[in-house]
Amino acid sequence: MKKICFIELEGVLTHFGDYKPDQKRVLKFLDTLCRFLKKNKINIYIISGHHEPIAIQKKSVLKFPKYIPLENFLFVDEEYIKNKAEMDHTLHRQNLSKDPEFVDTFFKQIVIQKILKEKKLSAKDALLLSDDIWVDGYYTTRFSKVDFAILSENVVDRGKKINPISGLAYFSLDFDSVKCLLINFPVVDTSALDLYVFEEMKKVLVGQSFVDAVKRELIKKQVNN
Repeated sequence: MKKICFIELEGVLTHFGDYKPDQKRVLKFLDTLCRFLKKNKINIYIISGHHEPIAIQKKSVLKFPKYIPLENFLFVDEEYIKNKAEMDHTLHRQNLSKDPEFVDTFFKQIVIQKILKEKKLSAKDALLLSDDIWVDGYYTTRFSKVDFAILSENVVDRGKKINPISGLAYFSLDFDSVKCLLINFPVVDTSALDLYVFEEMKKVLVGQSFVDAVKRELIKKQVNN
């Protein structure tokens, strides 16, 4: 049984990009989930990469169930931004000036590790419910290392909709789909995720046109042989 559950705000519980969840369904899901977590003494944290004003605004629209303490709503505040390295601090300010709804996707990795340390819990004690296979999936395997599950209704790669990747754990806004993950998290295989990330990084490094050209040459060789 997990001891702590982290849930992403944007892209799971609230509108983000093209994703627009039914709020009644979200609240029913949260209410049922929180009752189960309270009964089993499992901590819950809602995480938002939004800057404080936007995060608070979205929280007020969502109307958290009474089971979630206010201090368990984690978001990007001024202290977090000020403590960044000078270059990162400047870049964060620039991003906020361009878009007040800018999301710091790495924030969750920092706070998850912080909370686990404060609670004296291990990575295996935690579950992250999220939506992005790159910043919530791949980054998580490299940094906080907690078990994660991706929302099946909103599988994205840095905000862009993609097809589900095999081997990973998925959930829906249906309590039963999360209950089983909390009780007995399944064995996952991240090899397909690693391959996907490798292929995407390769496109950036050498260019998509070069990758396509190599693929065409390989196909020609296979045909000729």
